[in-house]
Amino acid sequence: MSGFAPRGFSVFGFLVALFCGYLGQAGTVRIDSSAAPSSSAWSESATQLTREWYPRLGNLLASSDMVRLPDVVIRLSTTYDGVAAASGNTIEMSAKRVVELPEDSRGVIIHELVHVVQAYPGGSEGWLTEGIADYLRCAIYEALPLEQFPRPDKERGYRDSYKVAAGFLFWLESGPAPGIVRQVNAALRKGAYQESVFKERTGRELDQLWNEYRAVFARATTLPSVTKLWRHSKGTFELQSDGTWAELEGSKKIWTFQEVGRSASQIELLDPSRNLRLRLLAREVRLGNNNGWSVLYRGEWVANE
Repeated sequence: MSGFAPRGFSVFGFLVALFCGYLGQAGTVRIDSSAAPSSSAWSESATQLTREWYPRLGNLLASSDMVRLPDVVIRLSTTYDGVAAASGNTIEMSAKRVVELPEDSRGVIIHELVHVVQAYPGGSEGWLTEGIADYLRCAIYEALPLEQFPRPDKERGYRDSYKVAAGFLFWLESGPAPGIVRQVNAALRKGAYQESVFKERTGRELDQLWNEYRAVFARATTLPSVTKLWRHSKGTFELQSDGTWAELEGSKKIWTFQEVGRSASQIELLDPSRNLRLRLLAREVRLGNNNGWSVLYRGEWVANE
């Protein structure tokens, strides 16, 4: 189980939402794996997940018109071609995907349960509907740091929805507009959402906020013009005259890496002898492994050395 309270949340309110049951009577969640009996063990563990998280999601999105969370049925289907979809109080999930990606499928359940809690009328803003669902899945349940959310560098990029919109909402919650997710959710439930809510809360139009979000992270993630020396608390990575990179502790060379890729935000290094990949970013070095990329060091580029 993972949980994360972004800066700007009321600590008391968040703890109440996270550890207490839904303020009204919580509904039940039943997982029907009869069509996929091989997934019965996964279904049992996922049922425990829903018992903990369904009422929490209800609390985090509570509004004055909510009385009771409905009972939900999650059906694993061997014929469903998509990932998952919520329709009313029923969620259909791909049984094949549950087998292939069991942990990710638990996150999918969180996303789809949010849709059940939302219960928005037709015609609601799709980017907010999916953005709120991914915000609660990725930022709250999975506790992803803000820098791991994608940020397309284009006008009105928040309309890409899902994880892009989730990161934008996370940033708003963390500073410019704490509590905006619950406020927007309540308006969407009533069919009363207006884009003007963002200006009322922050003094800035929605598109202005998006451009500010883009600018903040562009400054934080773009490589500097000089990329010869990257320093952390234990040592450095230094570009050599032959184009390789040396990892040093003090003045002692520890390892040598080849530069195998470069973009505006990172330099990718490879040590063929150990099949070891690293990425040098603006503020951290990441290590590649079978589970993706994890932070190895935190530090920064050093200019004029």
